[in-house]
Parts: sequence; structure tokens; C-alpha cells
Amino acid sequence: MQPNTQEAPGYFVWQPPGKAYAVHLSLDVVDRLSADVMRGFGAVPKRGAEVGGVLLGSIEYGETCVVRVDDFEIVGCEYRRGPSYYLAETELEALAAAAGNERAVGYYRSHTRDGAVTLGTEDLDAMERLFPDGGQVALLVKPFATKVSQAGFFVREDGVFPGETPLEFPFRRREMLGEEAPARRSMYERKPRNRERREPEYREHEPAADYAYESPAEPAYTEESLAPPPRAPKSAWVWLPLALIFLLLGAALGYQLTVTLVPGMRASQGAEGFKLGLAAVRSGNSLTVRWNREAPAVQAAQRGVLEITDGELSKSVPLDAAHLKEGSVVYQPSTPLVRFRLVVYVTPDVTVNETVDWEQ
Repeated sequence: MQPNTQEAPGYFVWQPPGKAYAVHLSLDVVDRLSADVMRGFGAVPKRGAEVGGVLLGSIEYGETCVVRVDDFEIVGCEYRRGPSYYLAETELEALAAAAGNERAVGYYRSHTRDGAVTLGTEDLDAMERLFPDGGQVALLVKPFATKVSQAGFFVREDGVFPGETPLEFPFRRREMLGEEAPARRSMYERKPRNRERREPEYREHEPAADYAYESPAEPAYTEESLAPPPRAPKSAWVWLPLALIFLLLGAALGYQLTVTLVPGMRASQGAEGFKLGLAAVRSGNSLTVRWNREAPAVQAAQRGVLEITDGELSKSVPLDAAHLKEGSVVYQPSTPLVRFRLVVYVTPDVTVNETVDWEQ
């Protein structure tokens, strides 16, 4: 569909042709809601968990009914019946409490289940129970691993929701604004990496393409060099000493990294060198999990893992070296007690970990 933001700066205008209703969707809401949808999508392998909640804003009734969406409230799910957004009775009560907000204008959820993107029985029941007036809308967002999420609003027509959305749209700011994707640079335009600034322990992971190739000088041929070389006796035993040497060199290198890096941290920082400063702080409906980006273990780490235990739900969030140095992760809790455990891999054989509990 063609982007339509001219009528409301900062908003995406969704209006199916020939319909007497429209939705003005805040682009800020798109950014934040998309991040939450993708967090749920990545929480469960293969399919992904669905998330949902209540849309907030205002409704202007007139010749064209305009629903303005400028915020949302997440309502958690314990996923007792799998990754779909099926709410237990206590969770339905939380959804009803959120819908009781005077600014509530509808309901939303992500859609990771098989089949067409349509409202399920539980969605229709929720809309009839929470929003019986008729002006509120429902939003479904379909996330994908390799392309932009797709979305669609559902609006009652003659008191009934349609089987499918009358107008689907890409759920990302760039496509909504009609902006072109940034051009990819060719391999000739990319700047070579500065290998002098790299730490020695990372060099084993450098791609071969990073190394410069120098053409050898043209060899001088003589009769002796053109003569076939003498044949060496074939024996598999020749390779055994070489294999043993390589094995010992690898073990020695790993040991050397461990004894030089970790004792150095102990000597310079003492016990402080192994502290990560892990903490969880409430931020609206989400938790911001932070750690000390300047901690010696974080600065020296090759990678890390953030392990989350939220009621019966357990998940691991892999962190590369760059993400570790950012120092934070945002998480939406499902229960009043969540445990976070950060594991930092200083070397392949040496880890530093720290645990923190958040309780509502």
C-alpha cells in the first residue's frame, strides 16, 4: 500500500478505500510495539511467543470515525497453553483493568500461529466483553524472521468484525514513510578493518578476507627446478607427530590466555574485577536490565548470555561483545518475580556470572 502520513505528521494514516473510518497510528508506537513483538517472536524457537495488550488514544466520531493511537499498555501472558496469546482468568482481569482506562481505543496482539491473519474466537470474545460500544479497533501484527512484519486493523461493520483486514500494511517506520532502504556498499567501498587495535585473543576468529595478499615474485626456473622431485615414502605415521604438536600448541595458547588475562584482572582490580554490577529497574511496563559496561570482565569478554527465569518461563538471550558493551536489555515481565543471570565469557574456558532478582 502507498504510505499516507501527510494528513497527520508523526502518524501513519490507515484508511481502506471507500470506508467511513480511519486509524491514525503514532510512528513512535510502531517503533516501541514492534520491538516488543520481536522480543516475543525471538523468545520461543521456530514459532515465537505472541504478545498483546490494549491500545490507548482517542476516538473522534463524525462523518468519518477517526481512531487515534498514541500509546499502548502491555498485558502479560503466562503461556500455560503454549506460545499463543491465550489468557488465564487472572490475566483476563488484568486486560479488563487496562481496557478500563478512559483512553483505551482497542486491543492488539501479535500473530505467530499457523493460518491466515484473522481474529480468533478469544480475540472476538475480548472485544465484545471489553469494548461493546463499536468504535474501538483490533490490531494484529504478523512478525517474520527475514522480512518486515505485516499488520492490519479490524473495525466493526454493521456490528460485525470482518474475517480479514480490509487493508494490510508493513509494520515498520521506514516502509510507512515510503523511505528507501540504505544502499549496501560494495566490497570495494568498505573500509578495511584496523587490525592493529584488535586484542590478540580475537584474531583466531578473524575472517580470512581481512588479510592482505601479496603476490610472490616470479620464480626463476632451472633444469634442476623442472626435474621431478624425488618421491618420499608414503606413511600415515608421519602426520601423528605433527597432529600432536598442533594439539599441544592449541592447549598452550588457551592456557596462556587464561593465566595472563585473569590474574591480571585480579592483580589490578582484586575482587572488583569480577563484579558485573547487574541490576533490574522498572521502566513503565518493562524492566531495564543493566550491567557495568566498564567492568574489566565485560571489556575483555568475547560474548555473554543473559538467562531469564520468569515463573515457569525460562529463556536465554545471547549477547555478542558489542551488545555487552551497550550495557542493557529491556524485558517485559510476566510474573511478579523474575531472576536474571548474566554470564560473561572472558575466554572460552573462563566465565564470570552474576545474578539479580526483581520482585514487584
